[in-house]
Amino acid sequence: MSALKKQKFVSKDINLVYDLSEKPNLTQLKAHKDRAVIAHLRADLVLPTDKIMTVDISFDTVSGFHNNAIMVMDEFGVEMIATAFTATYGQQHGDKVRTAWAQKQQAEDPRKPTYLLVQRPRDETSLPQVYAICGGQDHLSTEAPDSVI
Repeated sequence: MSALKKQKFVSKDINLVYDLSEKPNLTQLKAHKDRAVIAHLRADLVLPTDKIMTVDISFDTVSGFHNNAIMVMDEFGVEMIATAFTATYGQQHGDKVRTAWAQKQQAEDPRKPTYLLVQRPRDETSLPQVYAICGGQDHLSTEAPDSVI
């Protein structure tokens, strides 16, 4: 590993590799005074065919609004989020989160979602947006998915 890359083992299932080389911020995003914000993630997904699909996830938006709050990747996370939605917004919204995770979004989709992305509400009268992602057949569509809530 180069001098500019460092590894950190968080747990037996989580290994972070940091690239400490400095790069200019070419995004619309701004860090908080006392906290960094995530601009981009790269994920290698193991498909049911035992092949790998790489997905780049960009949180850079024209508005620079930091409303990306949670990425859920398994049943435990879904149950935690669904329980929080039930307690905060009502049973029907918790059920929508569970259903979105448990079912294919479209009948012709090859898989159930790989992850859920939760965005915080834009204001106190709105609900969070929840997107069930990466189970669909069409990865080339430029249309944004609908929130499951």
